[in-house]
Amino acid sequence: MRQVEKSPLKKESLKAEVYDMLPLRTPHNKILEVKKLPTLPEIAYRLLDLLSRGPEISQLEEVIRYDQSLTAKILSVANSAYFGAQKEIHSLERAIVLLGIKEVSEIAFSICVLSVFKPLRSVRNFDPRNFWLHSIATGITARIIAQALDAKDEDKFFTMGLLHDIGRVLLLHLFPEKFEEILLHQEKSGRLLLAEEMELGFAHTWIGRWLLKRWGLPESLVLAVRFHHNPFYKEQFLFEPAVIKLADMTVHNLNLVELPGGQKGDPGPLLYKLGLTEDLYQAILEHLSVVRESLSEAWSYVI
Repeated sequence: MRQVEKSPLKKESLKAEVYDMLPLRTPHNKILEVKKLPTLPEIAYRLLDLLSRGPEISQLEEVIRYDQSLTAKILSVANSAYFGAQKEIHSLERAIVLLGIKEVSEIAFSICVLSVFKPLRSVRNFDPRNFWLHSIATGITARIIAQALDAKDEDKFFTMGLLHDIGRVLLLHLFPEKFEEILLHQEKSGRLLLAEEMELGFAHTWIGRWLLKRWGLPESLVLAVRFHHNPFYKEQFLFEPAVIKLADMTVHNLNLVELPGGQKGDPGPLLYKLGLTEDLYQAILEHLSVVRESLSEAWSYVI
C-alpha cells in the first residue's frame, strides 16, 4: 500500500487556528483558569520513549517492574481466561513474552492514562467504562488502519486513538455539571456531541490539545487530538488525524462501544484520500468483529 504524504500545518494555518479558538474563551470556559491539573505519571513518558525506539523485552521490563500496581495489572491480564495461559504467569518477563512487547506497552500506557482520572463519576448516559473502552477500541482500530497503509511508526497510532477524546474526560473530571449540561443538550437535539460542546464553549478537541501540550507530549499526538474531527483543516489534508477520524468513525459505525453523540457516517471520502481500498477496509471490519467479542474481556483488568 502506498504511503500517503503527510502535510504539516503551515504557520498561516496555526495563526488561523488561534483565531478559531477565540470564541471558546467565553466566560463559561474556565479551563484556561485551572491551575491544578491532573499530571501524567513519569513512567508514561518513559513508555512513550520506549515505544518510539522499539524496545526489547528486558528494556520494557526494566521500566515497568518497579511499579507494583502496573505489574500486578499486567499479570492479571496475562492470567485472564481470554489469553488462556496453560500455567499461571508469575513474572513480568513471562507476561511480556505471552502478550507481546507492543501489547504490553499499550496496556501499560493505557493504565497510566486511566489512573490520572480515577475516580471518575458517571453522569446521565455517559459511562466512564464505556468511554475508555471506546478510546481503546479506537486506538486498536487506528493501529490496524496504519498497518494496512504501511504508515511510519504505526505503533503511535494506538496512543493517538487512546487519547483522541481525552478533552472530554478532563471536562468531566473538572466540571461534571457543565459536562452533564452538554449531554442533556445532545440528548435533546440528537446532534454530534462536539456541536453541543462548541456551542457552550467546551470543545473537547481544543481542551484535549491544551492538556497534551501542558503534559509536554509529542506534537504529532497533540495535532491528532486537535484535528481528529477535521483532518481537512484549511484545505490541507492531515494524515494522522485522518486515520484517527476513520478509526473513531469505524468504531461508532460498528457500535463496538456505545457512546452518545459520536461521529458516524460514510467513510468513503477518507478511504479515498488515505488510499485505502474498499476490499482492504472490509478486511479490517471483519478483523474488528473479533474485537467486538473480546474487547471488554481482554481489557477488563485495565479499566
